[in-house]
Amino acid sequence: MRKKISPVKFIVHLAIRFRKDNIMAYAYTMTYSLLLSFFPFLIFLMTLVGYSDLDSSLILPSLGSYLPDEVYTLVSEIVTEVLDHQRNGLMSFSGIFAAYAASGGFRSFMEASNRILGIKERRNVIFRYILSVFWVILLSIAIVFALLSIVFGQQILNLLYRYIPHSIDLFQIYRIIVPEIFIFLLFLSFYMFVPAQRICFRCAIPGALLTTTAWIIFTMLFQIYVNTYANYSRFYGTLGAVIILLLWLLFTSVIMLLGLELNAILQELNIVKAPGNKDETGSV
Repeated sequence: MRKKISPVKFIVHLAIRFRKDNIMAYAYTMTYSLLLSFFPFLIFLMTLVGYSDLDSSLILPSLGSYLPDEVYTLVSEIVTEVLDHQRNGLMSFSGIFAAYAASGGFRSFMEASNRILGIKERRNVIFRYILSVFWVILLSIAIVFALLSIVFGQQILNLLYRYIPHSIDLFQIYRIIVPEIFIFLLFLSFYMFVPAQRICFRCAIPGALLTTTAWIIFTMLFQIYVNTYANYSRFYGTLGAVIILLLWLLFTSVIMLLGLELNAILQELNIVKAPGNKDETGSV
């Protein structure tokens, strides 16, 4: 039977669950792991992209639309160096290191997912390591295909331009929609498959929608704030970009965990079907 609750009480309940599940501790752990893995993962990703026909001129505009100027400057140097000066020996080293480093962030997210959703972890340590590395590789491949879809999308739309009048802005709309859809599917897959027990599609949708919307809005506002008001380089010099990146990763982690909390509360209120058994350390 569904429990009726007012929006105000729902938000209060969400805040209580957020504190009870010690979300900030998990967010700090995820941020630390993501910060360690960000640059090796970027090198690994750009090395994969380098085997396609994409170059830095196609990648950098997409990055610039989401990253603050200081972080973009820091990241663009790596992207340009890896894509435009491809090194044969870079793939094996960066691939192994990045997969291992980035896997720590996924394992932290696994633990937080199980705690929030009340699922008992039954997978052994070795399998969790393998699974986390698998997610890193899968994420890299998915990003590459998303980038390629933009390039091939231009070719498809070029054909449409011949037959559909006044369609000059179709590609701009396409470039806006594809990243948002990709981000939503990415969060949805995380919420469905990262926990110890598979979460149903319908159970994962609310959190994925919240996370996608909140993350896009936050990223845009954070970009405007940093570019317009906050001058971290004046106080921290070259470390300013790293501090901005750290804050961005921290809030990204919090938003991802907030989506999990939303799914957990909806399951608790029987609005969506609960994923599985309760854990002794959490309540669903």
